Amino acid sequence: MSILTVMGIHRAGGKITRSHTTLTDQAAFIVDAIHDRPEVTKISLGMIANIGRGKPNVKFLPITGGLKVVVRGNTSKQEIFIYTGDPGSTRGAVLRALKA
Repeated sequence: MSILTVMGIHRAGGKITRSHTTLTDQAAFIVDAIHDRPEVTKISLGMIANIGRGKPNVKFLPITGGLKVVVRGNTSKQEIFIYTGDPGSTRGAVLRALKA
């Protein structure tokens, strides 16, 4: 897998950690939907990997203190770690934003 470095959307500050600030379009939509939620304490963005063509989807995995969200776009994927006091509510907010 190669890492995409040319294109991306940047988010920084607030609850987003400073180590990595680039997002795919799909991941940016999710981060924007949950950033201001009071139960979310931190958002850590993973690297963007080029994985070839495929159908976009979102997977939620429980982690200690929150959720790992794997966001797959048409040709790339990105992991987002969301630290939250209420994983169920945060997951629901993401799903509602995706349906809107």
